[in-house]
Amino acid sequence: MKREFLKEIGLEDETINKIMAEHGKAIQAVKPDDYEDLKNTNATLEQQLADLQKTLSTKEEEFTKYESNLGELKKEVETYKLKDLKTSIAIQAGIPIELAGRLSGETEKEIKSDAEKLVGFIGKKQPLPLKPTEPPKVDEKEQAYAKILENLN
Repeated sequence: MKREFLKEIGLEDETINKIMAEHGKAIQAVKPDDYEDLKNTNATLEQQLADLQKTLSTKEEEFTKYESNLGELKKEVETYKLKDLKTSIAIQAGIPIELAGRLSGETEKEIKSDAEKLVGFIGKKQPLPLKPTEPPKVDEKEQAYAKILENLN
């Protein structure tokens, strides 16, 4: 109920004041006894909700950062797996390890195919050395005795 409505009807100010006072009492009587407590609880809950929404947005930002970092790490792991696969295939095909990085392809089948082509260009498969090819460093005196022994056999 508004005062303007009562004035339009043609009531006097004194009558309007009495009507408004009674109307206020009726409204106050309808309010629950713990209205102020409910009002305070509502304000507290709204503040908690705002805090939780702020925390959630912060956590979402952190999650997005972790997610992008995880994507980068997955790519890096895939790169290392591919490098390891190329090295393994190069060893199996007899390709020098230095040339393993030159193999192309994304799948094992593609890399093996490329390795076979490369072996065709290189020619004979070169096995990996099993022992050092450098002559052992031996004392000259001991080397002379070893030659004598070889000549005796």
